[in-house]
Amino acid sequence: MANLRVVGAGDSISWYQGGWRIFTANIANWVLMALIFGVIAMVLSFIPFIGMIALYLLLPLFLGGMFYSAQKLDQGQASDIMDIFSLFKDQQRLTPLIILGLIMLGVGFVSMVVVGGMMFASVSSSITPGAEMPMMPSIGFGGFLLALIVMILSGMLFLFATPLVVFQNMSAIDAIKNSFTACVKNFPAFIIFMLIYALLAVIAVIPFGLGLLVLVPVFIAATYIGYKRIFA
Repeated sequence: MANLRVVGAGDSISWYQGGWRIFTANIANWVLMALIFGVIAMVLSFIPFIGMIALYLLLPLFLGGMFYSAQKLDQGQASDIMDIFSLFKDQQRLTPLIILGLIMLGVGFVSMVVVGGMMFASVSSSITPGAEMPMMPSIGFGGFLLALIVMILSGMLFLFATPLVVFQNMSAIDAIKNSFTACVKNFPAFIIFMLIYALLAVIAVIPFGLGLLVLVPVFIAATYIGYKRIFA
C-alpha cells in the first residue's frame, strides 16, 4: 500500500486550479489530444460490441499518455501531441494498463446489469394488467440512489488508478486498491471534486459538446494534481 496523505475537503478546488494552469500552459496541444481521443472513441462506438470492448481496453493507455503530458507541463517541460500515444510503446506499463481497462470493462458491465435490473424490476412492478408499457420507464428513487452509489464507487476505484500505474509502476489491482483507499480517506475532497466535475460537464455539453475539449484535459490535469497532493 502506497503512502498517502489526507487532505481537507476544500483542497480539491485547488486541484482544478492546478489543472487549469497545466491546461493553459499548452492549450493547443491539450485540445488536439482531446480531439484525437474523442474521434477514436466515436469511431469505436460505431463498431458493435467489439468497439466498446476495445475502447475500455485502450482507455487507460490514452489517459496514461495525457497524465504523462500533464506531469511534463507541471515540471516545466515541453509537451507534445504524441504524448497521448506514449504508453502504447511502454512495455513495462502496457500490460497493467490493459488489465486495468479490462477491469473497468467488467465493473462497467456489472454496473449496467445491476442498474438495468433495478429499472426492469421497477417497471415490472408498476405495470398493471392490460396497461401499456411506458415509453420512458422510471427507475424510481431507489434505482436512482443505487445508480448514484455505483457511480461513486466506480469513481473511487478508478480515479487515481491510471496515474498510480503510470507514475508508481503498480499493478492494476494494487492501483485500484490504492485509489479506493485514497478516496475513502479523502472522501469529502473526492465528493467535492466529482460534484464540480458534474456541474462543469453540464455546462460543457451545452455548446454542442465542444466544451468537453476543454473540460476533459482540465479534469485529467486536475486529477494529476490530486494524485500528486495525496500520493507524491
